Amino acid sequence: MSIVFSQILLIDLVLISAVIGKYHQDMGPFTQSLIKHILLKYFTQEGPVLFLLSDSIQEENSSHFNAVELPYTIRWVEDITLQIASENYLWPMMIQHPKNETCIFDIPHKSHILFTNTQIEDFKFTSVENLKKLQKTTYWNPRSNFLLFSYGKLQTSPKQFAVEVLNSLRNTYNIRNAVLLIFTGDKDEKNCNGNETDTNVTPVENITTIYAYTLFPYLNGSCNEDVTLLIGKWTADNTSENSFQPIDLFPNKIPKIFLGCVLNIGSAGPEPGVIKESYKSENGKNNKFVAKGLSLQLINLFATNMNMTPYYQEPVIGANSEQLLQLIAMLILGHIDILTGIFPLVKPLIDFAEPSAPMFIHAIEYLVPCPKRLMKTEKILTLFHLSSWIGMGLVFIFVSVLFWILSNYPTRRNNFTGFNMLAQCFSAAWAVLLGISVSQLPVSLGTRSLFIIYVWYCFAISTVFQAYFTTYLVEPGYEARLETLDDVYRAGLKYAVSDTLEGFRALVDMKEMEVFEKESYNDFFEGIESVMFKRKVFTTGPLMYPIHLARSLGINDESTVMCYLDESLVTWPVGALITKGHPLLHTLNTHIKRCIEGGLLEGYWSKIKHETNLKANKTDENSEFVVFSLTHLSPLFILLIFGYILSVFSFLCELILFRKKNKRIDNEKFQQLSILRNLRILEEAKYKKRKQI
Repeated sequence: MSIVFSQILLIDLVLISAVIGKYHQDMGPFTQSLIKHILLKYFTQEGPVLFLLSDSIQEENSSHFNAVELPYTIRWVEDITLQIASENYLWPMMIQHPKNETCIFDIPHKSHILFTNTQIEDFKFTSVENLKKLQKTTYWNPRSNFLLFSYGKLQTSPKQFAVEVLNSLRNTYNIRNAVLLIFTGDKDEKNCNGNETDTNVTPVENITTIYAYTLFPYLNGSCNEDVTLLIGKWTADNTSENSFQPIDLFPNKIPKIFLGCVLNIGSAGPEPGVIKESYKSENGKNNKFVAKGLSLQLINLFATNMNMTPYYQEPVIGANSEQLLQLIAMLILGHIDILTGIFPLVKPLIDFAEPSAPMFIHAIEYLVPCPKRLMKTEKILTLFHLSSWIGMGLVFIFVSVLFWILSNYPTRRNNFTGFNMLAQCFSAAWAVLLGISVSQLPVSLGTRSLFIIYVWYCFAISTVFQAYFTTYLVEPGYEARLETLDDVYRAGLKYAVSDTLEGFRALVDMKEMEVFEKESYNDFFEGIESVMFKRKVFTTGPLMYPIHLARSLGINDESTVMCYLDESLVTWPVGALITKGHPLLHTLNTHIKRCIEGGLLEGYWSKIKHETNLKANKTDENSEFVVFSLTHLSPLFILLIFGYILSVFSFLCELILFRKKNKRIDNEKFQQLSILRNLRILEEAKYKKRKQI
């Protein structure tokens, strides 16, 4: 009995030792702790998490969470991950199986978790298909966190498998912020199953090694290639939770200073947004150029501060649609890193690339001709409104007639002859209106009361007139400005269009322009210049272009030649377009925001305007605000000459009337003398007859 008992006890000890040894070699509990740590640390702050399941065939044995009794598969990893996510109230989870053709991702999601076997074929035909569906959605973001779980026996070394998987994500979808976790039972990195071709779920008795790989785009000065780096490795001998706590799976991969990496920059647009400046190389043979301007200033500062070498594509200064599409295609294909210029950060442009932080806000204005200056002779008549002039004339006539009536009716005063004639009343009323003393004051109480009231009225009118007349001498007068599209339509202006405007008609609703007659121009600036000086057309565009054109023509105050309506056509942000998934976007946005807060772009815009003014061939010497210049005083001399002419004409009229009056009197006197003479002759004849008798 003792021998039998000893044998049974020995068998039990052997079995217990085997079970304990298997438990110590198994990393199932550690795997669960690692997955829980990753989910809680990196997938609870960003937003909803999308789970993309594998397409592997499930074996007959169902997976359980008991790591000792049953083998593990990729399904076990999926079950563990989903269980931990649901138990710890992770962000809303979206789960998609590759066989499900219905896309359910068209809602915002910030993180992605993928599951795949350790066969590269399985990854390409399952996970890649899932990502293709994702790429077509509205909220696709290749810069979000991507976590890949790979489970099974490796056909190649872990390093090579990680390089193939991560480079496939980068080359196809420009995904660089991805971490690959490889769960395998291989104890050595060189131990791989080269004959394994089955893509079914291959169970592994124990998880003995876990590898964590990620991509670093600018590691140790590398610029044009991404380095696949092992950031974590855990084996059965190292299963302490402290072993993965200090490891950062999603570190900041952008260095503070680059070692001269090339930054490919494309640009398009007219000055001052894009300015091409040519220069000769050191040997003096090759002509080179740099691109600068408002749209490129912050990009150039970014390249300088980050110690990067900017390489400029040939700028598209005009608005050639074919060249613009070629630049956009180069950006999508990754041949250029940043595209800037006249591109607004609106759909559909941001569907092909990622927008940077806005550099400035463009308000597309209706650019119309400014009001013309009024002639001085015309402005002096507009000091008062027409109703005021008519009222003053009626008061003048009414008072003159009333003076004459009060002076002659009911009885005329023999000792006062100043207002006996109507012409004398008009003369006296005009003298009071001009502030001149009259020749004789009225005598009666009624006439004096009316005279005093009229004097106060003329004093008030004269005071107001002098105030407005001073304004007339100092300020130039202008026509009424155009304020609405209705005013533009009534003015009969044509709508100036160019290739630049036609290229952006698809981005803006311009139905209200259909009522205007169009006039085509080859160049956008040619249309603006026609608005400024020909004054027969109007156009649309940002204000910075007419400002730059006015300064280049030597006009210091651009508001005198270019005006705009009270309403704007559209307002949109303008910035740079970057290849989707480019790792420099966050750093570039931070740089742009700080530069704008510091006022660097406004200072550079002031510098451009000043330099353009200095390079102008002529300067605008505007003397319209010089007081008492010949322009201001010419209407007064014209009025004086008109007064002289009127005085001479009045004097001639008086002479003619006086001559006629004297001639009439002379005729009457002559007739009277003739009658008297005849009477005397008759009397003398009668006297002689009487004397003879």
